[in-house]
Amino acid sequence: MVLLSCFLAGQVASTLGLLVVLFGSGEVFRGGSVRLDLPAQLALTGGLLVGILALGAWLTGKERRPFSSVGFPPVRGVLRSLLLGAVVALLAVTLLVFLGVLTGRLVLERESSYVVGAVLVLPALLGFAVQASSEEILVRGYLVQITWRKWGLGAAVCAQAVVFTLLHGLNTGFGLLPLVNLLLISLVLVFWALAEGGLWGVCAFHAVWNWCQGNVYGIEVSGMTLTTTLFQTEPASTGSRLLTGGDFGLEGGLITTLVLACCLVAVVRVFLRRGLTGIPRPGSPDGSSRK
Repeated sequence: MVLLSCFLAGQVASTLGLLVVLFGSGEVFRGGSVRLDLPAQLALTGGLLVGILALGAWLTGKERRPFSSVGFPPVRGVLRSLLLGAVVALLAVTLLVFLGVLTGRLVLERESSYVVGAVLVLPALLGFAVQASSEEILVRGYLVQITWRKWGLGAAVCAQAVVFTLLHGLNTGFGLLPLVNLLLISLVLVFWALAEGGLWGVCAFHAVWNWCQGNVYGIEVSGMTLTTTLFQTEPASTGSRLLTGGDFGLEGGLITTLVLACCLVAVVRVFLRRGLTGIPRPGSPDGSSRK
C-alpha cells in the first residue's frame, strides 16, 4: 500500500506538471507516438520527485528510520559507484546503436540544431535522474526490503521484476520482446544493487541509460519520442522491427536482449563473488547493509 501510494503521488504530480506545460504550448501526440519537448520532458520526469518525498515522509514519520536506509548507506566509494553506473550505461547504449548501424538496421544522423542540443540535453539528464531514482528507490529499494524481510531474497527478486515490468506495460509498442527485456534489465539492476549494497550505481545506470537513448541518440524511450536530442536514430528501411524494437524503441529489440543477457551474466558473477552484501534492510538505524 505504501509503495502504491508513493507511486501514484509521483504519477499524479508528473501528469499535472505535464498538462500545465502542454496547456501552454502543446506538442504531444503525433502519429500515435508521444512527443515531448524539453519543458514537457522535465515536467514529466521531475514530477516524480513527489513520490520520493512521500516515501521519505513515510520512512521518517512512520517507520522511524532515515531515508538513507532505503538504499543509500553512507559508505565510501559513492562517486565511484555513480561513475561506474553512468559509464556502463553510456557504453551499453552506444554499443546497441552502433551494432544497429553496422548491421544496417539503424540510421544515425546528427541533428541540425546540434550546438543548441548539446546545451539543452544536460538539464534533461537531471530530469531522468529524478525519474530513474524514483523507480529504483521504490522498486529496487523499498519493495525489495519489505519483501525480503517477509518472504526471503528469492521472493524479493521476483517481486521487483514483476512490478518493474508492470510499470512499463502500458507504454507504446509493448509486446513479448519488450517484456523479456524489461525482466532482464530488472534482474541486472537488482543483482547489481545487491552486490553493491546500495542503489547509487543502479540509479546512475538507469538515468544515463534513458538519457542516452532519448536525448543523446534520439531513440524512443519506452514509447516516448523526445525532441531535444544530439542525434536522430531511425530504423533503416530494411531494418527488422524484431531487432530494432519498433515503436517501443531500442529497449524492445533482440539486439538489446543479447546485450542485457551478457550484462546479467556479468553482474551475477560479481554478486556471487562478493557474497550477499544486500540492499540495506529495515532495522539498521544507520542505513548500513548487513552481511
